[in-house]
Amino acid sequence: MASTNNNISSGLNLTSDFFLKNFYKYNRNAIKTSVRDDYTKPELSYEDSRALKHAAAKLASFEYTEDENGPNIVSTIQAFVKTYNNTIESTSSDSYDTYRQNRQLKALTKKYGDDLKDIGISIENDGTLSVSDNILKGSSFKEIHKVFSDESDYVRNIRTIAKRMNSSSCDEIYAQMTGSGGRLNIVL
Repeated sequence: MASTNNNISSGLNLTSDFFLKNFYKYNRNAIKTSVRDDYTKPELSYEDSRALKHAAAKLASFEYTEDENGPNIVSTIQAFVKTYNNTIESTSSDSYDTYRQNRQLKALTKKYGDDLKDIGISIENDGTLSVSDNILKGSSFKEIHKVFSDESDYVRNIRTIAKRMNSSSCDEIYAQMTGSGGRLNIVL
């Protein structure tokens, strides 16, 4: 719901946790801080990049009009930021392909830093994002549409990079399982 000045309202219908669980729908354990240490970097990279792809797709699916459900847009963006940060952390591995895509994702986000800042999302020194809920909730649909709509190059490129990250992570996991080029040597 929007207020009379075309800003997103402050009430929330669905929580960011709801959307976060939806983004990680294939492996919800990967969002639990206490369990993330049990995963290898490639496993986390695989789950996080897959979730990031889902998050970008969800954000691109909104219409960003006064008729759209504003509180859910805010919650989705908050969950996107968490997913993005998880992805940045897990893809900083020693795999060249995944690390290269991590740098591409950071560069892409830096390119859109001013647009993100306008809606309350700042880029930290390590490339992760932080969100100011007050600024985000006060942002207009037009400002958010500019960054996260299906017409946005930012969202399209995030989906592309996340897809490549996911594929690279899958290859890395496979290599470790088969012993080809990985540290694991499984003999049956």
